[in-house]
Amino acid sequence: MPRLPAVANWGESHMHDEGLLIARLFLGIPFIVWGILKLRGGEAKLVPGLQALGLPDAVFFAYLIGVCELVGGLAVVLGYPLRTASVLLGLWCLVTGYDAHRGNITELLKNATMAGGFFALAVAGSGTLALFGSAPPGVFAYLP
Repeated sequence: MPRLPAVANWGESHMHDEGLLIARLFLGIPFIVWGILKLRGGEAKLVPGLQALGLPDAVFFAYLIGVCELVGGLAVVLGYPLRTASVLLGLWCLVTGYDAHRGNITELLKNATMAGGFFALAVAGSGTLALFGSAPPGVFAYLP
């Protein structure tokens, strides 16, 4: 089978990086928005559910969830530390899907689908269109 010229390989690699960036945007931006909404007063909708779980300070935990969603979404969009953030957000999607949406199959499947996207992104990596170009320097290189 004939080999493609080197220019075609560059194009394929470049499209791969663009595809990873698009995937990071589609998965990360909703978490940024949800985090901001929780930090700007939307935590009130979350508090009754957290109180039902028996948490001692549901308001604190609602804000903590908002911060985690915002920081996790930013990490995914920026592409660093992508693998850590993707695995944690994927697990978060599964837990919240089961806990908050198990009575609604559409919402449950949405969360499972997002988890799958996060796990796939964790395996694929960030590509070169990411903070540090996917090769962080110094102490940042120790974060997965």
